[in-house]
Amino acid sequence: MPRVSRMIIADQTAVYHVMSRTALDGFPIESFEKDFLLDLIKRMAGLFFTEVYGFA
Repeated sequence: MPRVSRMIIADQTAVYHVMSRTALDGFPIESFEKDFLLDLIKRMAGLFFTEVYGFA
């Protein structure tokens, strides 16, 4: 059964939970790669006028 489309209401703020999982054991990226990914997320958030509330 397909999921129901998100309801979009004009001129209202919405919050979305976005998640990505991996099947790998442990942490698959090194510390400097994590820093690069975090910087990329910050830049994209600014480009698309969004706010990131959490990152793990």
